[in-house]
Amino acid sequence: MAIQINKMILYGILNALMYIALPLILFEVISMIAPMTFSQEFKISIIIIGIIGTVFAMLRYAFPKDTSANRLMAFGSSIYSGIYLFYLFGGFTSDVKVGTYSINLPALQVFLGLQVIAWLLLGSSGIKALQYLIEAIELRKNKEYRVKFKLSHIFKVLGTMLSLIIFGYLGSIAYSGMNLGFNFHDTFPIEWDTGVLLLDPSDDNISVTFTFDLDNQGFYAIYDVYIDAEFHTVASANETALPVGVKVGESIDTYFSTFHSFTNNIDNNITIIIDPTYIEGLITTDATLALKISFSTFYAAILINLNGSVNVPWTHLI
Repeated sequence: MAIQINKMILYGILNALMYIALPLILFEVISMIAPMTFSQEFKISIIIIGIIGTVFAMLRYAFPKDTSANRLMAFGSSIYSGIYLFYLFGGFTSDVKVGTYSINLPALQVFLGLQVIAWLLLGSSGIKALQYLIEAIELRKNKEYRVKFKLSHIFKVLGTMLSLIIFGYLGSIAYSGMNLGFNFHDTFPIEWDTGVLLLDPSDDNISVTFTFDLDNQGFYAIYDVYIDAEFHTVASANETALPVGVKVGESIDTYFSTFHSFTNNIDNNITIIIDPTYIEGLITTDATLALKISFSTFYAAILINLNGSVNVPWTHLI
């Protein structure tokens, strides 16, 4: 059985472009057009894994397609491709619940847990690998394994169906994401309870309520929304009464179970309770407060963790 040198070289080049060049080019393009960065270590690991994948591809095409050796190499190549894609989408980061990828803006960080995509791609590669393994056995023993249908064809159909489901799922996520709308109200009411001692702020209570609207016109509901909000001082007109760099208030257990698909959810409230330690300072002092928000949710089986910060002017109450 002659070794197909020309095919090995051709498919080696093609797979080097797919495994190495294409991911690196995509990383650079994404970094230029979006606030998403990739570490140098991650890029180097992609190059190393890509080289190994290219070697698998060259070995696969060393033998004619209608031989069991070709199918065995295809089996190994599919398994390796599945592992490659599993790594690429953060499947091995089980101890880091938000996955591999993050988007960083000056006042906003978004972490994406894409493990569900990693598992789907691994499953698709596994089914494809089983198809090649059965074909190798059929060719080697010169017989077909049938369960009403040729067994290798069953796995081929299953693999094709799963691939279509994955592409449909990814397409539906992209469409749904473009049909999400979020509006944060500019004004926020301040509730001030002066307590029993009208001229003494020591027993006062202050809370600040923020309101947002979430328009979800996508296919998927947004589940288990946890929101933590905090006030930190950035600037103060009187640092003795109100120090800079301290947390002066926070929200308590803000949770929304579901924002259903094709709904517009308006006037959702987040209430921040001011720390009694800094109530007197806030009553008497102008300041700039940083509103820090942590937002965690599941959308289309993808974990999204968002952290943002915006400065809010604070005017003394008396």
